[in-house]
Amino acid sequence: MVSNTLDEPQEGHSDIHETILNYRKVIKSQHLETYRAAASIVRWHMIEADPYRPLYHFTGVESWINDPNGPIYHEDKYHLFYQFDPQVSDGKGGWKRSKRCWGHAVSNDLVHWVDWPVALWPDTPYDYGGVYSGNTFIHSGKIYGLYTGNVSGHRKTYGILTWSEDGGLTFKKRMVMHDNQRPNKDSPVHWDAQVWKEGDTWCQLIGGTTERREQGAAWLWKSRDLNNWKLQRNIAPSVKHSNYWELPYLVPVDGRHALMVGAGNPYWIGTYDVETMEFLPETRLREVDTGHYYSFNPHMVDDKGPNGSQRRLMLGWATIGRPPAVDGVPYWESAHSIPRVIFIKQDRLWQEPIPELQCLRWDRKEIQAQVLPANKPVPLRAFRGDALEIIASFDRGDAKRCGLIVRADKEGNGAQVWADADGNIGINDIKNQVFHKPREEVALRVFVDRGVLEVYCNGGAVTHKCFAGSDCAEVFAFGEGGNCTLMSLEGWKMKSMWEQAHSG
Repeated sequence: MVSNTLDEPQEGHSDIHETILNYRKVIKSQHLETYRAAASIVRWHMIEADPYRPLYHFTGVESWINDPNGPIYHEDKYHLFYQFDPQVSDGKGGWKRSKRCWGHAVSNDLVHWVDWPVALWPDTPYDYGGVYSGNTFIHSGKIYGLYTGNVSGHRKTYGILTWSEDGGLTFKKRMVMHDNQRPNKDSPVHWDAQVWKEGDTWCQLIGGTTERREQGAAWLWKSRDLNNWKLQRNIAPSVKHSNYWELPYLVPVDGRHALMVGAGNPYWIGTYDVETMEFLPETRLREVDTGHYYSFNPHMVDDKGPNGSQRRLMLGWATIGRPPAVDGVPYWESAHSIPRVIFIKQDRLWQEPIPELQCLRWDRKEIQAQVLPANKPVPLRAFRGDALEIIASFDRGDAKRCGLIVRADKEGNGAQVWADADGNIGINDIKNQVFHKPREEVALRVFVDRGVLEVYCNGGAVTHKCFAGSDCAEVFAFGEGGNCTLMSLEGWKMKSMWEQAHSG
């Protein structure tokens, strides 16, 4: 029998059953060590029991997660808050999914994470429909946040100010933006929030729409005291795309600005005038990621760039959905993408996976150059596994496409990761233009992590789900429509990001 519930113990799965029940019993605990220990054991069991569970992409302990919220670097620690639907008691001896909360994890290196207690629960008249998206910031040396208190979707929301007196372990909250302040009847007063400061004035950029939902909008609000907020304007009236925007971000990067909005994953590079409060695009619409990816959050800045310089980091929701059910394994759904360093290059938002991830590499292998005959995938027997990082360079020659087949069976049936002659990269039927030249050597950096795939090339990225069976672990190289050359290939197996948390 296949089951994703834990109402009754499954024969042969008593360990994971008891582990999950013990975790659920402390789900509302604010005692750090109690919560951390219970969550760590669950993660260990889930990874051992579920072949689809990623090793080095962030997931919830169990149940549903989505948007990364409030990522912040503070006092040498990375804090990640994320939308989370934990399983809580229904008061009748059973369990049910809670309304949306903010889960919380902390890291010293942006790779290995420790679960902290749930940061925010929907427990006031202003957020009882769910603690929705927002961001955090530092004020007076403390972690503060602004988030959407959901009551009835777009019809009724509130802006909630939250703050911690103990370094992010527990939070207080106060309603600071009332539903009756909405920009118009079609646009909620609060829906996601970027937060920054201009001089002595706080700014929020909030998603929404113009009246009659004619055009998506990024509404700018300002406040001197974080409590009294005044609407300014839609900062991007000249940007015509979709009729509703979530997740608006006006990101200062390399002396320019990128406007990113949640209506798909579009962005524009341009200029922002602080006086007129208007963004003017200088490039056409391009996509952050065309795959199973959404809810980008480029809010975090740290000092780990070259020579201690600042770098901007972007997190995202890998929308891989719910994996196939595994006997005895409780329900979980979705993951986060690898954190990405972003900057502007060639009039594009350039994305690269964080270099810190290299600490998970082991068992390095290398393959020398070889010609790939047209339409005859070549097995790469040295590379096998469901958690890998591979860097492969190709001379495309006459091939229309070239690349790798990962999570493949022994006949070469699997997920195709490719680059083509038109400057695109892709995974299976999803593509993203990255603008390499027709005859230019192309390098693909591929992350295989059980149910999640990510490919990077020339500053572009594509994320894809991959719920292949545990017997699909082969890697092939291929050229399609003509001969090409695999110039070099280097790869590693990848460890679990949770090993340190489990070992303590």
